[in-house]
Amino acid sequence: MKPVLCSSLVVLLTIIGCSEPKPDGMPPLYSVTLQFHQEGTSLDEASIRLFPQFDCPWIVGGGTNVKGEAKLQTHGKYDGVPAGRYKISVNKFVSEGELPKMGEYTPPMKHFNLVEPQYTTVDDTPLEIEVVPGKNSFPPFDLGEAVRLELVAPGS
Repeated sequence: MKPVLCSSLVVLLTIIGCSEPKPDGMPPLYSVTLQFHQEGTSLDEASIRLFPQFDCPWIVGGGTNVKGEAKLQTHGKYDGVPAGRYKISVNKFVSEGELPKMGEYTPPMKHFNLVEPQYTTVDDTPLEIEVVPGKNSFPPFDLGEAVRLELVAPGS
């Protein structure tokens, strides 16, 4: 066997051998990419979480890229989503200020939510999808106007 072919075979077998098997009982997963806009602009760096509206123990979610797209995964490492109906929560936060330094006074950091509260919790979100076996395609979700809502700790 030629050295190049032999080393290519070793690399291929290593890659195949290192892939982690899916957990027992995990159903088939279907590719889902969702896109989110806010005021006509792509919403990047947002956290997306799907909440099953059926009996399902699997955690599904992802994060948006600069195009506002989130390629969803199950348990953070398996590409795709089990078939079923889901509600969608979207969160994006930003912090301002400096972390406190030992022995120095610094003004407290401020934290802001950049998504309307109605989209951030499973109880309030109007966003829903149904994932079906095969190809899934969904129109972009419009999250309305850009917001900057300061988060205040309880008792502050």
